[in-house]
Amino acid sequence: MSDNTAPTAAEKPAVKKGFLNSINHFRGIAIIFIVMAHCYRPAGWEVETLADKAWFNLMMNGTVFFVFISGFLFHHVFYHRWDYQKYMKNKTKFVFLPYLILSLPWIVWHLTTGTDPALHILYAEIQNPVKAASWYVITGRTLTAYWYIPMGMMLFALSPWVMHLIKRGHLLTVSLPLFIIAMVIHRPESNLNAIQSLFYFLPVYLFGVWGSAHRDKLFPFIDKHWIAMLVAAVALAIGQAYWFGAGVLNKAAFELTVPDLMLPQKMLLALVILAILNKFEHISIKPLQKLAEVSFAVYFIHPWITTPWWMIYESPDIFGFAGQGNIFTTLVVTMGVIVISYFIAIVIKKLLSKRSRYLIGW
Repeated sequence: MSDNTAPTAAEKPAVKKGFLNSINHFRGIAIIFIVMAHCYRPAGWEVETLADKAWFNLMMNGTVFFVFISGFLFHHVFYHRWDYQKYMKNKTKFVFLPYLILSLPWIVWHLTTGTDPALHILYAEIQNPVKAASWYVITGRTLTAYWYIPMGMMLFALSPWVMHLIKRGHLLTVSLPLFIIAMVIHRPESNLNAIQSLFYFLPVYLFGVWGSAHRDKLFPFIDKHWIAMLVAAVALAIGQAYWFGAGVLNKAAFELTVPDLMLPQKMLLALVILAILNKFEHISIKPLQKLAEVSFAVYFIHPWITTPWWMIYESPDIFGFAGQGNIFTTLVVTMGVIVISYFIAIVIKKLLSKRSRYLIGW
């Protein structure tokens, strides 16, 4: 599937406009994976056996799904009515502003009565409170998962360049070498380096954009080969578990270590999920539709439930499983956190109406 030449008006990919149930359902599934990555400790899961590690590898790094969907929707929603100024204004109001508001109490906590040593001292050796507050905003280290917003804002800012790649037909030409680079540099240590995170997730975003622009090629391909891709994804998860261990192998960008097998594994799994969901494109799965609708609010709210426990108390094991947890207890805790986050979002929405978007992005 070549992407080297710019399509003429007659050659542009045949893209159907309109609402896509499959992508919306995928948004609901993606937020489940993201929350699940932050619930294994509260669920008492100590990842030790090979099977545990393989399950863990399949579970972690669900952010890849989120970024792929974001790229897909960027093309599907904005390409035909592009307005950069309006786009960035909305992202600032409904993504960055909620991030700042929800981060502020925790920045104050970190600077006053937080962990000892404070994270800004532990990771960056910063003493000055103004510099420390800026460090928390830049890195997103205020709460688990908030690291995504500084990286995401840079990704949004690059949208004119992405539009250029779409028009020139260079999406795959650029994303494939970037994908190799991402497998070498990995995600950053403690997710503190937004620029490294950007380089890691950028090829995923570009491939999502390409997937929307070329649905006529992508969907028949994944429909035909999804079983083989699923087998390959599981093999990569097991291979990583056997040779390299469990989880995201965060490291410094220029430290040469093993290749990141989780990135191709998650990309394959994303295509498998999309292929399966596309088979039910004509069906609206209401629980996933509801979850997709409130997914960004769940993203903002759930760390307020999962993070304080381990930051304030010594043990993250909420229910006292004492290491007896597993993938299933993690899923139970995940669904509990999602349900609580969902109803908090509903209450905030009812109280603030449209203004809730400034607080929780929804």
